[in-house]
Amino acid sequence: MGQGDGCGHTKLGPESGTLTSANYPGTYPQDGSCTWRLRVPQGRTLRLLLGDFDIEGSMDCTNGSLVITPSNGSPSIGPLCGSLTASMKPMKLSVSSNEASVIFRSGRHRSGRGFQLSYTTDQNPELISCKMDGISLSSDQLSVYCPAGCKDVPVGEVTGNSEQGYRHTSLICKAAVHGGVVSDRLGGRVHLTRGRGLRFYESTFANGVLSKSGSLSEHKMLFSKECNGHLNMSLVNSSSLWGRGGGQGKGLNPAGPLVTWTAEPDDQNPWVELDLGEKRNVTGIITTGSGRFYIESYSLLFSKDRKDWKPYKGALSKEEKVFEAYSDGHPRVLNSLFPPVVVRFVKLKPITWEERASAEIQLLGCPVVKDTSKTFSNAAADPTDAPVVSVTALTTPPSTVTTGQTVPVEDTILKAVSVRRVVVVGGVVFGLVMCGSCLTAGFWLKRRMKKA
Repeated sequence: MGQGDGCGHTKLGPESGTLTSANYPGTYPQDGSCTWRLRVPQGRTLRLLLGDFDIEGSMDCTNGSLVITPSNGSPSIGPLCGSLTASMKPMKLSVSSNEASVIFRSGRHRSGRGFQLSYTTDQNPELISCKMDGISLSSDQLSVYCPAGCKDVPVGEVTGNSEQGYRHTSLICKAAVHGGVVSDRLGGRVHLTRGRGLRFYESTFANGVLSKSGSLSEHKMLFSKECNGHLNMSLVNSSSLWGRGGGQGKGLNPAGPLVTWTAEPDDQNPWVELDLGEKRNVTGIITTGSGRFYIESYSLLFSKDRKDWKPYKGALSKEEKVFEAYSDGHPRVLNSLFPPVVVRFVKLKPITWEERASAEIQLLGCPVVKDTSKTFSNAAADPTDAPVVSVTALTTPPSTVTTGQTVPVEDTILKAVSVRRVVVVGGVVFGLVMCGSCLTAGFWLKRRMKKA
């Protein structure tokens, strides 16, 4: 976080982040200051992007300024003041260090929005500003990098949803967070396409962002997202089950992509367990309430055996994550999981609800890709308990096998086949020699007997 009374919205992630001056995009305060310390992984360098900059210009920037100082002793950038006009592109800045201080100071002034700055590493040259919208797209397909923290920057809006698409006037990075394509805590790369616009865009609530409804537009934006299919599941246990008496046992709900559950009216500690049938990659959850009964917030727990349950904590957090499930008359809510989880059993625990806990539940994800690569391991009674040991077949004798050195399976198989061929050929030659010796001995013995 920033230090000082001039700090605005701040989200500093491990590889990207976003920060603004106080009161942005309103006029920044008089005689204020703030210092942010940016850091990315060792071995990388910082890339900064001023998406908006409007600090009242003055002699020596005494009315306000921004200074960026690398931690490795390189020359500072600034002091900067003045404005980026609407026609100017965001200002890109490079720092030859993985750490830097950003210092904002304001003096007496009459106007100025302040600034909005994002950062990432030199690995992400496609970094865009939180202010960039679909109108700015120059091609029908684009890959960009969204910084962490765009969700709560108080500029622009999002119109539409991830299923039908977003109106081209929507902010790209905020729409990507809404659609569950990228985490607002981490940022990340997004791939989008521009298509023909819709007559009407529906308003939805997803991942803490409320999109607006909108009318006809020339273009729409669609984000590509992998591992986002509807998973089949069944309800196997619950604290109570309105109309059925609750209880445990398979068959409470037939397996399918949708589970409907309503707790009893007097159930003050409601929960429901879902079984995916086998381990799956779970990337998101959709909950839908009715007009009378709905969940307002909930937490999730996951298990592989229904015995050991672990709460979901989310990215960069040690606290159990609380998911929002209702907002401004929107009972259908998408919550994406960053990071995703590989589990078989899911437990949903409502925290707050209206009248009684109730929801239609859908889980999103994809099958687990099984590792079919072959490795050589030391013998054990139970193969699942055997530690895997990679063998260096070409250089390491069998008596000194070491771990951590992988050999292509094809090379090992070819060598084994070659050894078998040598053994077979040697056996044939040895057999022919023996047969020849026996024939020679027999012939010699027969001649001796005739002479006798």
